[in-house]
Amino acid sequence: MEDPLICLCGRVLESVVLAAKASGIRDIASLRRATGANAGCGDCLTDLEEILDQEILDQESAAEPAT
Repeated sequence: MEDPLICLCGRVLESVVLAAKASGIRDIASLRRATGANAGCGDCLTDLEEILDQEILDQESAAEPAT
């Protein structure tokens, strides 16, 4: 399985971001300190926010009634 590069400047892989999220990190500043992601050009910010927000989106989808 491929492990995509999320942050080109910091050479941070998606697995590293997911591990940081699993450890309880829920905001970009903490993620930056823990992984080095988003410390350069900022192009990865949207991807990082989507990864951090995915759990919330999954919970909202699960709460919606089936049609």
